[in-house]
Amino acid sequence: MAVLDIVVGRQPVFDRELAVVGYELLFRTLEGTGFSDQLDGDLMTTSVLFSSVGIGVNKLVGDKVIFCNADRGLLTGSVPVVLAPERTVFEVIESVALDDEVVAGCERLVHQGFMLALDHFRWVDGVERLLELASIVKIDLQLVPDDKLGPLMEQCRKYDVSLVAEKVETQGQLKHCQDLGFDYFQGYLLSRPRIVPGRTLDSSSVARLQLAAQLASSECSASQLEEIIRAEPAMAYQLLQMAGVGADHGFRRRVQTLREALVIVGWRQLQSWIGFLILTNKGETSEEEVVTTLTRARMTELLALEMYPHLSGLAFAAGMLSAFDLLLGVRLEEVLISLPLDAELHDAVLGKDTEVGRVVADVIDCQLGRAEEATRCALDEQVLHRASIKALGWALEVSRGFVRTTRPAKLRRKPAPSRS
Repeated sequence: MAVLDIVVGRQPVFDRELAVVGYELLFRTLEGTGFSDQLDGDLMTTSVLFSSVGIGVNKLVGDKVIFCNADRGLLTGSVPVVLAPERTVFEVIESVALDDEVVAGCERLVHQGFMLALDHFRWVDGVERLLELASIVKIDLQLVPDDKLGPLMEQCRKYDVSLVAEKVETQGQLKHCQDLGFDYFQGYLLSRPRIVPGRTLDSSSVARLQLAAQLASSECSASQLEEIIRAEPAMAYQLLQMAGVGADHGFRRRVQTLREALVIVGWRQLQSWIGFLILTNKGETSEEEVVTTLTRARMTELLALEMYPHLSGLAFAAGMLSAFDLLLGVRLEEVLISLPLDAELHDAVLGKDTEVGRVVADVIDCQLGRAEEATRCALDEQVLHRASIKALGWALEVSRGFVRTTRPAKLRRKPAPSRS
């Protein structure tokens, strides 16, 4: 299973005491990929969103607010929103046409709990409609002359917005903007953007296309989607990451199974996610790693079916996740930080002394050639052997065609307007 390196740019936003209140997330690519040549504004936004989830929102911004550019697609709903509303500010970029569809989309986002900022703000016809919705206005000091700043701020203040001075590059500019009454500040003087790296798993092109075809069908069921994702550890991992956005703060329920994660993420976000993966993922997968992971997941499920049938779905997920430290090359505890697992699944993945946890631990011992130590569930050695053979056969069957062998390789929020 290939591990893909991903990056996101990050630049802080400061308050009047020069304490960091949030971070603007910026599109960046790994050197030499040529990836940005393929992307328009909407796909750059999508790349930032999904890469942020892949790296982990808490790793990127801690407990601070997220600022993220929003092109037309995100504002009108064609680009999926995978960040938690209670901590996200979408910046309406200056190139977006202010038509009825965009205004309606902005109103919808505000009612969902997101905050809106107007980026590189200049007064244009019709901008009042967005000022009624926005909580923040960002004024670019490179675009607005010093003698025009005060009057522009006064116009904006009529709409009860906070003001950000962006592109602050000198001490003189900072002092001038503080004297004028700006609320927040951003620019090279205070901090340059820095790149935050992360890692995610690659999903095979065949699996992505199969899932895309299923999602395009009006008759596709959740069980059909689950069957594809069960055979693709990378997709299972990314699905759980998406389901986990906001879970750290209790805004989404924790999951026990892949089916629950599918329900949480929702049909539309799944469609956009798969479309994005088809366009952007170029990694290669290794058959050995896929088969090892799938065998562990299926063997755990088979043994649970004999002992605890009602926990078989949880057992499959636990078995698969327990191998992700091998796939990502990091400690398992680190892998689990960004995933919205309920306590039972979390403990099972770590092989703790729970019903499914004991099964996972026994399966790992069997895979590592320590069958004599696989005694936690008091299962007969023949039972373990039969489950191992069945699981390996299933893993080889479902992975055939999915894998390709390769070379080694704290802001003030404006209340939402009332709806008429």
